This record gives sequence, C-alpha cells and structure tokens, in this order.
Amino acid sequence: MDFKDLEERIDAQIKAAGINIMYDEFETYDPDVVFIRENKRPLIVINIVSDSDVPVVARKAHELSHVLDGDGSAKSYQFSIGFKNNAERIANRGMVWRLAKIIYEDIPLENRNYYGFMAWFHLPSSFEEIVKQVIQEA
Repeated sequence: MDFKDLEERIDAQIKAAGINIMYDEFETYDPDVVFIRENKRPLIVINIVSDSDVPVVARKAHELSHVLDGDGSAKSYQFSIGFKNNAERIANRGMVWRLAKIIYEDIPLENRNYYGFMAWFHLPSSFEEIVKQVIQEA
C-alpha cells in the first residue's frame, strides 16, 4: 500500500464522520488545525506547505482522532506529534490505530514491523511502545 491509497482510505473515514476538510497555505511552521464547532460540522484545515516530517495522511488521521476520540473539552486543536497533554496522547494513539488498521488488515502478526511503521511516518522514539502495542492489536 502506498500513501495515496492510504490517504484515500483516511479521507473516506473523514467524509463518513461528517467532517469537512480544507487545504490552505500558511507559513511552513504553522500546524494543521481542527475546529470543533457548535451546530456545524467539524473542520480539519491542512497546511499544504507544512515543514512537518510527518506525512499528510498521518496528520489527517491525527486530526480525525481529535474529533472522533477526543473528550470534547477543546474547540480547536493544533497538530502536535508530542504527548504534552491527554488530548494529544489520545489523538496520537488514534492516528497510529487508524493507520495500522488499514496497513495491516491483511498482514499476519509475525510479518508486522513496528520499526518500519515508525520510519514510514517519521515518528519519534516516544511512539515506540504505542506503535508496538497497536500493531499487534490491529
């Protein structure tokens, strides 16, 4: 599976969840954002010129996880690959779970390589335990 196929699957999940997505150019250091709006569909805004090493498909899965898995306490979230608060931990775990569920759907457990997964998505070593666990469950 390549990033294009994977992104089509994540885009389908975004659409099925009733989330709008928009692409725009900001500064390269500006993160993607998701807005949780009252009486409106949530909105994911992807910065198409982001200098993030994390591929767009993973960033989309992260923002999707904020909407579907979040506790609803915030009205907006900026993309962060860190684990600085509970909302980011939830979104990062959801991102890994959504991507792994697609990538490994037809791959036996013994052939799943979490190092390869981390390298493919440019994830820091702080993700190792989450990726290892989720890949075994996917």
